[in-house]
This record gives sequence, C-alpha cells and structure tokens, in this order.
Amino acid sequence: MGDFLPTCGKCGSAMSRGHVPDMSHGQVLQSSWAPGDPEPRRFIGGIKWKENELVSITAYRCGKCGFLELYAKED
Repeated sequence: MGDFLPTCGKCGSAMSRGHVPDMSHGQVLQSSWAPGDPEPRRFIGGIKWKENELVSITAYRCGKCGFLELYAKED
C-alpha cells in the first residue's frame, strides 16, 4: 500500500497515510482487522483471535476536513 494515496470521499482533497496505535498493557501495537464477529474468552477476558488471520490497518486522513478512511489490505 506504499504508493496508494486516496482522495477524500467527502471533499476531494489529498489524504495522507498513517496508522491507529492500539495501546495495551504498557506497549503500543498496530491495530488490525480480524474476520467474523468478536467471540469472548471466558476465563481471562478479552476476545478470541487467530494471529494468522489478522490484517494490519492503514489509516488515511484528509488534511482539509479531517475525514478518516481505514484500509485492511494484505500486501
């Protein structure tokens, strides 16, 4: 997704690439997309997930109006 630069769907201006940090227990991770509905874990809390199914999220922000678009595209 390095060369992909969308234009804003709201105002048509250029968008810049970024990411959405996910803060968890003293560390910062990159947010990811997972298929299906979240399924709770019974004993230790949180939700079930499979690492091999996660796709990193890339965010694009419009410099004019602030609109955000998120993409989860596999490289």
